Amino acid sequence: MPQETPSEDAAMDLRGKSAVVTGGGNGIGRALCLAFAEQGANVLVADIEAEAALAVAEEVAAKGVRSLGVTVDVTDEASVSDLADTAWETFSSVEILVNNAGVMQVTAPVYECSAADFDWIFAVNVRGALNGIRAFVPRLIAAGRPCRVANTASEHALGVPHIGAGLYTASKHAMLGLADVLRREVPDFVKVCALCPGIVDSTLWRSSERRTDAFGGSAPAPEAAGAFMRQVGMPAAEMAAQAVEGIRAGLFNIVTHPHAVDIAKSRWEEIERAFASQAPRRADDGKYDLAPIMRQIVLPETPQ
Repeated sequence: MPQETPSEDAAMDLRGKSAVVTGGGNGIGRALCLAFAEQGANVLVADIEAEAALAVAEEVAAKGVRSLGVTVDVTDEASVSDLADTAWETFSSVEILVNNAGVMQVTAPVYECSAADFDWIFAVNVRGALNGIRAFVPRLIAAGRPCRVANTASEHALGVPHIGAGLYTASKHAMLGLADVLRREVPDFVKVCALCPGIVDSTLWRSSERRTDAFGGSAPAPEAAGAFMRQVGMPAAEMAAQAVEGIRAGLFNIVTHPHAVDIAKSRWEEIERAFASQAPRRADDGKYDLAPIMRQIVLPETPQ
């Protein structure tokens, strides 16, 4: 199980390693690409916007490492599979995958969101991560070297009930759940990370402009949301520097905004009160506990 305290002995030296970052053409993704490069890692910048991917790849190369900008649609399994092929052909090996591509709908109550909104958000945020896991993780396991797989979730996954962003919040809970199960299914040398930042000065508010025709087509982005994120969001470079240190250390929970601990505590306290009043511990309650059974499960063909 991944340790939650950074250790210099366990931390990955990024010099000469290779990282693949989806959604790398802007915002948090761009900042992660540059943060990896600053520590000596080669970077494949993957984004649905070709020009953005190429521009960030140039910024990465200026830091003295190898880089490549590639167009990818994370909702398309074949596109992500091609991305994996390109990564190994370009760098010979890959040590870090960051499933970072993500979108957010224009804020609206859950009961006003459309099926198309749901399909779009979950296709990018969740199926996109699953496509990355399916394309990269078997190769990472086969390589047998220390590596990292990170999902960009959100403080939403820790319990932030963002009014007007129910679908986005649900997708980030799903991202955390995927990562939490995956870390128990892979060998110890594959460290799985869940990035859970708070609000960041990024281009997430422009998501509607990047909505493809398959999910209803693009729409103007809300400028007020952009102004708000620029005003109150943590600088993306600051968040990325913290995130990369967590990835190097192989931490599962990677957090960046200190206030979120109070939100997580509030969520747990509500759960604890529910158990205390509805299902208090009993002498015989272990008969329903699946943990002993789960500890005996060994997945076939998974080296441990």
